[in-house]
Amino acid sequence: MLLPAPEVADLPVVHAVRPRLRVLDLLRFCAAFAVVLFHYGHTRAWGTPNAFPTLSAVTMFGVYGVRMFFVISGFVILMSAWGRTPGEFASSRIARLYPAYWASVIILGALAVVGLTTDHRPTLSELIANLTMLQHGLRIRDLELVYWTLWQELIFYVLIAVFAAIGFTYRRCLAFLGGWLVLLAIAERVDADLLQAVLVPFSAPYFIAGMALYLVHRFGGSLFPWLFVGAGWAVALVQVLGENPPAVQRFGQNLGSALVVGVISLIFLVMVLVALGTFDGVDWRWLTVLGALTYPLYLFHHHVGYLLIGWLHAPLGRWLTLPVVLAAALVLAYGVHRLVEVPLQGRLRSALNRSLRADDGYSDRAG
Repeated sequence: MLLPAPEVADLPVVHAVRPRLRVLDLLRFCAAFAVVLFHYGHTRAWGTPNAFPTLSAVTMFGVYGVRMFFVISGFVILMSAWGRTPGEFASSRIARLYPAYWASVIILGALAVVGLTTDHRPTLSELIANLTMLQHGLRIRDLELVYWTLWQELIFYVLIAVFAAIGFTYRRCLAFLGGWLVLLAIAERVDADLLQAVLVPFSAPYFIAGMALYLVHRFGGSLFPWLFVGAGWAVALVQVLGENPPAVQRFGQNLGSALVVGVISLIFLVMVLVALGTFDGVDWRWLTVLGALTYPLYLFHHHVGYLLIGWLHAPLGRWLTLPVVLAAALVLAYGVHRLVEVPLQGRLRSALNRSLRADDGYSDRAG
């Protein structure tokens, strides 16, 4: 439904506490679990590329869970940054991302150094670079397969932080989304490496759609945000169909393409329903805990699952090994959340916020 755009949309909106959209916690977990099933169903740790010939016909689509992450991120990051200063936004993101990430680099790096690897033993310089989360920009190999998405998120956060310095308003958001979309096309046309590095073309359609859906959620469904949702959906489909997706190789051109279009469209449809408030009644408190497991599960599942599958599938068989490894990954994710994220996130965020105010009163003291 199209509603008139708010007349006061250009006024900066003060930061306010809003009810938590717990359905997003559920969706984040579902996206992560889909990625986990994709990796566990297709890992070479089974000793064969076809360990689950029937099940993999479904789990193969879990690879698109990453796309759902990006749509959710576009929605949530704009929501969390609105009304905050760039420093406050940066503090919240650093405190959110780095504790579990550092734990994963240290633990998984230690496993790899002693020979418990998924593909290669990292060098000292690779380990140090990975601790910064900037290894992709430094052209250094990711320690872990799943880290590549973090670079996409980091670039998006930088763009949002710059935007926060200007100040969020409804019309500025529309201009930002329009400029991003047009520059994407220009960067592809002229093959501009710098533009493509900044605009993250792989994830941009999903970030754009997610941000537009937050505008729908906050201000109502006027035409411009819906146009950006539609543009993000269209660009996403063009990209994914141009990748020669595995579904096409498995099911043939017509059925495979239809399935891929259906999966991507379902992701967008679910987020449209979130923006429209359809799932506002999904407000169970335990979903917050489920959402908290998402990030550590994503960071640790591939390496740990690879090792456990390699050790267990021969004595237990593949159908018993799979649920055992899934349970182990969830337990590990909960442990990282409780032992690393809970004690460190708040302290790190407070320390970063204090650092932002380190110059308070400095001019007076100097005078």
